[in-house]
Amino acid sequence: MKFFPILAILTIFIASAFAYDVGIKVTVSQDTIAVGTNVTIVKDGTLLYSARTDGKGVAAFNLDQGSYFVYLDRGGYFRHVNLLEVSKSDNITYIMRQIVSSSSAYGQITGPVDFTGATVAAYMDGKIVKRTAPNKDGYYMLLYVPEGAYEIVFGAPGYVEKNESSSLLMSQLSEVNVKLDKTPVVPMAQPAIIVPSAAQKQSVIEILLVRGSVPMSGQTVNVKTPAGDVELTTGADGKAHVNAVKSGKYIFTYGNLSSTTVVEGDVEVPVQKPPVVTPEPVLPPETEQPQKPADTGVVAGVAIVVFGAAIAALGAILFVASKMIKKQKPKAEEAAHEEREAGHKHEASETPGHHATGHKHESAHKNEHKANKPAHEHKK
Repeated sequence: MKFFPILAILTIFIASAFAYDVGIKVTVSQDTIAVGTNVTIVKDGTLLYSARTDGKGVAAFNLDQGSYFVYLDRGGYFRHVNLLEVSKSDNITYIMRQIVSSSSAYGQITGPVDFTGATVAAYMDGKIVKRTAPNKDGYYMLLYVPEGAYEIVFGAPGYVEKNESSSLLMSQLSEVNVKLDKTPVVPMAQPAIIVPSAAQKQSVIEILLVRGSVPMSGQTVNVKTPAGDVELTTGADGKAHVNAVKSGKYIFTYGNLSSTTVVEGDVEVPVQKPPVVTPEPVLPPETEQPQKPADTGVVAGVAIVVFGAAIAALGAILFVASKMIKKQKPKAEEAAHEEREAGHKHEASETPGHHATGHKHESAHKNEHKANKPAHEHKK
């Protein structure tokens, strides 16, 4: 706390060291002193000081270095506005006029830190009427322009231009203050070097150097080739060309950018050989066979198979039947023979005189039976 008085004194000393005594004298036409004129000091839109001129027409102020607007108000006169730039102690005289046949505008531009290159222009019906430049603090005055409706355009490097509509009336000053915004920073597109990835020997390689979509003309591109290093300069279209004399790698460099084209060799064109024509053999004329339906052979085959199966089945049946007949025939003959022998015996017993005959007859019958038996067995 004991340092506070010291700091306060130091602050006052510094303020007084950079403050200047400014005397503002006000006169009217014919150099008549304007006693009792009200003088107001305004900075950054804020009223700082106000005083009346004394018997000498002077109002005294202690002002820091910088820019100020000075308002002069006096009965029977319209308000006068003047731009005051303080850099030293000085005495300044302003003149007030009762009749002014023009209009004016004044104000302050905020936003930029440096107003170098900044402008204020008044347009009427699309045509420029007057242009001025703000001072280093952004204060400007458009004085003595014809009465009318204006489009006042404010601009500064690196800031978005701004338009303000204002009706400027005769014998009046209109205050127009604006704040400018910085122009959005658009990232600058990086340059690119575009070449084909492969090319044939004895062809021409095209190099395209662009920044975004804009060709970069007059730029030097270094090329490392199998035959040596060369430098190329891009044309207005951002292009350059190099002959692919030898096969190998062609390396294109621009700054820290690099692209490569591989030259593969000669283009092999295949030899076109005429087609070989083989003569077709001459065949003897064929006799035309009657066309049969596609399914006739199938039906015929099926019929033959069925017919063959039926013949085989019938043969098997006949074979079995013949076997059975052959087995039954000897049994029938033996039964007939036994029946005949029984008859002979019966006759012999009933007629003794016929015994010998019967006996002979039986013997003859047996002999006949024996004679027939081999033939029967042979048939078996």
